[in-house]
Formats: sequence, C-alpha cells, structure tokens
Amino acid sequence: MIPVLDSRGMREVDRVTISKLGLPSLVLMESAASAVSEIVSERFPDAGRVVMVCGPGNNGGDGLAVARQLRCQGFDVKVGMVAARRELRGDAAVQFELARRFDVQIRDCARATEVRLAELVADADVVVDALFGTGLDRPLRGRWAQAVRLINRAGVPVVAVDVPSGLQGSSADVPDEAVLALVTVTFGAPKVAHVLPPACWRCGDVAVADIGIPPWVIERRADLALVEAEDVSEWLPRRPADSHKGRFGHLLVVAGREGRAGAAALAARAAVAMGSGLVTVATVRAAVRPIQSLVPEAMVDPLPAGEDGAVSGEGIEASLDKATALAVGPGLGLGDGPRRLLSTILERWCGPLLLDADALTLLAGKLKPLRGRDVPAVLTPHPGELGRLLGVSTADVTRDRLGAALAAARKAGAIVLAKGAHTVIVGGEGWSLVNPTGTAGLASGGAGDVLTGAIGAFLAQGVPPKEAAAAGAWLHGRAAELAGERHTGAVPASVLVRQLTKAEAEVRRLA
Repeated sequence: MIPVLDSRGMREVDRVTISKLGLPSLVLMESAASAVSEIVSERFPDAGRVVMVCGPGNNGGDGLAVARQLRCQGFDVKVGMVAARRELRGDAAVQFELARRFDVQIRDCARATEVRLAELVADADVVVDALFGTGLDRPLRGRWAQAVRLINRAGVPVVAVDVPSGLQGSSADVPDEAVLALVTVTFGAPKVAHVLPPACWRCGDVAVADIGIPPWVIERRADLALVEAEDVSEWLPRRPADSHKGRFGHLLVVAGREGRAGAAALAARAAVAMGSGLVTVATVRAAVRPIQSLVPEAMVDPLPAGEDGAVSGEGIEASLDKATALAVGPGLGLGDGPRRLLSTILERWCGPLLLDADALTLLAGKLKPLRGRDVPAVLTPHPGELGRLLGVSTADVTRDRLGAALAAARKAGAIVLAKGAHTVIVGGEGWSLVNPTGTAGLASGGAGDVLTGAIGAFLAQGVPPKEAAAAGAWLHGRAAELAGERHTGAVPASVLVRQLTKAEAEVRRLA
C-alpha cells in the first residue's frame, strides 16, 4: 500500500527528517526542486518560456530553486513573485538570493498583481504554480486569488509544486479559487488532496518524488493508504490443487423481493465468480424461479412473504445455520417484514456480515446494535445511505466522504466502505484506505449488488473484513476499467460480473 499523508503528518515528517535525522531543510528543498525541474524538462522539452508563479513560504522557495535549475539547463525562465521580498523567510529567502545571483529574471507581482502577473503568464508556454503547498488551511483571497485566476486563464499547461494552490493538503474539498494543474509534483508521499475527489481532479497526473525522506518515517505517520494490485494479490484466498468447495465457505445472500430478484441474482453471480464454495440466496418465493434461472450455481431458500411482496420476517433461522458469512440488503424492501428479519439476523448471527442497500436504510440512525460484534460488520453505503446512517444530508457527506465514513465506522464499530469515485474503506480505529480503480461506468443500476457479492464471497472464504472490503472494491473497479474497453458509457452490471474474473486473474498472476 502507498502511504498517504495529511498536512499535519507531512509537517511531522519534515520535522523528524530535519531535526532528528539531521538532513538540512535546504537539501530537501533542492531535492524537491530537482524533481520538479526534471518533470518540466521531460514533459515540455520544447517550451519556449517557463513562468514560475511564487508565493511567500517554502512552496515559493521551491519555485525559485526550480527557476534557477531550469535556467542552468538552458530554459528561458521568468519568475512572478506574488510575495513581497520582505515576506520571505528562511530557505525561501535563501533561494530568492540564489536566483538573483544566477540572473533569473524576477518580477515583483505583489503589487498590481492583476496587471503584472497577467503580462508574464500571457507570454508563457508552461506555468509552474509555486504559490502555496500542503500547509494552506484557508481559502485564498486578494492577490493570491487573483494569481490563481490568472494561472487558470493562461491557457497553457500548469505544473503544480506539491499541491495546486488553493487546495488544502488534508482535504478533498475544492475552494472557490484553486489552480487546475496538468501535472502535480509532490514530495515523499501523496497527500489527501491528491487521492480523493473532487480535489484530486484538479491535480492532473500526480508524480511522487523521493527527496530523501526515509520511507519508515512516512509510514509511521500515515493513517491513510492507497490500495495497490500487489496488496489484493496477497489478500486473495489461495486455491491449492487438492481444493474442494467446502474449503471456500458458504455465503448466504439475504436479498430480493417480488419484482427485485435481479439485485439478489447479481450479488449471487458475483459471489460465485469470486470463489465462494457455496452460495445460497434467502428470498421470497416469488423471486426463487428468476434467481435459479439467472444463477444456476446458487441454491435458493424460499422465505414467507408479506402483503407488500417483501419478506415477512420469518424463517431465516435454518438458513443461518449453514452459512459462514452473510450479505444482506439488495432489493430486500423497507417494510416491517424486512425490519424484523434484519433484527433477527443481528441478534442471532455473530459471524462475518455485510450490510448493503435496504439493510442500511433500515439501520438509519440505529448503529449501536452493530457494536461489539465478534467480527466487525462491513457496511457499503453510497453517499445518500451514509447520510441517512449519520442523520446528515447527502451534500454533507459529499463534501467530506472520508470524514463521514470515519464517523459511521466509529459509531458502528464496523468497517465502512463509502462508495463513490475513489471509494474509501475505513475502520473505527481510525485507519483508512482509498481504492484507486474504477470508472464513471459504475454509475449504473446493479453495480453495487455486484460489489456486495464479491465482498461477501471473500468474507465467506475467511478473508478478514478490512481486506475483503478493499479487495472487493479494487477488483470491482478494475472490472469496470476492463469493461470500458467496449462500454464507453454505463457498464451493465451483468457485464461487470464477467469482467470480475478477468480482474482477479490479473492480480493472481502477481503472486
């Protein structure tokens, strides 16, 4: 996994590297500038003029060092200093003096920013944004906001130093004024803004540069990480040559009502594809035949139905006795019968449990019954469902999906997989994972049911909840990427199931 830092974590990493390990801050700045210079020279070798837009802190110091290095490489470089000379301190002041001695053209844009900086960027082939880094904790105003607007209007490629100015390293939110970069070069580790939307969509391609910070210093201060294919490969259950179905668990999918058999069938198909030894669907009698027709590999336990076509809430006990894991919710319904059924499951089932869709809606505002389970439950809400669980609006969740997921995980003592672009998986202890795979094609009916089945299959096979959720999300997203080769819009859920096995085969080859 790739560690991801927030602003506080990055400050601590810098402090330890400089104060405890003794690596001078100016050396770190030179290394950071070298990484940016290398990206600029590689990506834009024919740039006629590179304009650096520099701010008052270390980010501005990085930019001044980049300007000096690029000048030494033969580039035509100009610097627009949006910070006044008296505002520079420490290493940034040192870099300013070095740039002057190396005859870098520096223009004072702290005054009349709108006019002076506009003239500079209008003549640029590439703009390097070095206004503010990860430490920014407030929206930009005045000359800083003017500078961001001018960079965005320049109509040329922008390379951002550390983060696009205006973004905050610890937040996925995008303020009113933030640079839109083609490339972002960050140092040591990616930051929250680089990996979570919508902020990450303003970063372009993110290059993480090694500037001499030891990996173990970063890892000790990172509560967030990006999941990689190699991680998924390690988590997948092995299938020895002498395997039999009894070794790979029995998933019970509690789902479906009259007219909603498709949701249960999709979850069951995904569970079969992801290797659950046995799959049983507990559902109303009206859904039995459609499910058996769509998923001949699965067994079906018929349950009594109420007048609304959903389960009556009775008859689940016998099905529980044979399962090794449960996946509950797709197409289940929201009446008294499903409510009673869910209550019975929570009282009698202590093993691996995934709750999705209608099961989450039935739990809205009632997360305490999930606490203290022998195995933490896995919850897989979309933003609306996560908002209902917490009693907040969908807009509130969208603004801070990671924070909302952490709040729900702590309240429920559960693993929460918060769906969306760059799905997050979090635990009540405070750790968080980000899944980088997926496409907009997942915004399609039934895609969530496929994810439920995939994670449920891993739970049934004994994969711990954290790893099961992360592996399911990664493969689900990768399946959408593979399907996108033929489906340029929405990916039908039935197609997604077929691509899951291809995605799994890819990562198994890494073992």
